[in-house]
Amino acid sequence: MKVKPFLYGFITGGVTAGISILLTAPNSGKVTRGKIKKNTQILLNQLEVLKENLLELKSSALNATKEGRAQISTLLTEVKIVLGQWEKDVQPQQLKIQKEIIEMKTTIQELEEEISDYNK
Repeated sequence: MKVKPFLYGFITGGVTAGISILLTAPNSGKVTRGKIKKNTQILLNQLEVLKENLLELKSSALNATKEGRAQISTLLTEVKIVLGQWEKDVQPQQLKIQKEIIEMKTTIQELEEEISDYNK
C-alpha cells in the first residue's frame, strides 16, 4: 500500500466531511456552542448527583454491615445460652436413659445366661 495516496485520500475525506458538516449544520456555531455548554453542565450536575448517591449507598452498606455483625454476635451469644440451658435440662433425662440402658444390658445378659443354662 502506498502511503501518499492514502494520506491524500484521508485528508480530502476529512476536509470534505468538515465542509459538509458546516453546510448542513442545523444551527449556527454560537447556538451549537451554547447547547454544548448547556448539555455539559447538565451532564456535570447528573454526575455530581450520581456521586452523592454512590457515597450514600456506600455509607448505608457500611452501616448495614456493622448492624449485621452486631446482630450476629447477639444471636450467637443467645444460642450459646440456650444450648447451655438445654444441656442442663437434658442431663437428668440423659442419665435416666443411660441407667435404663445399663439395666437392659443386665437383663439381656441374665436372659442369655438362663437360655444357655436351659440348653445344657
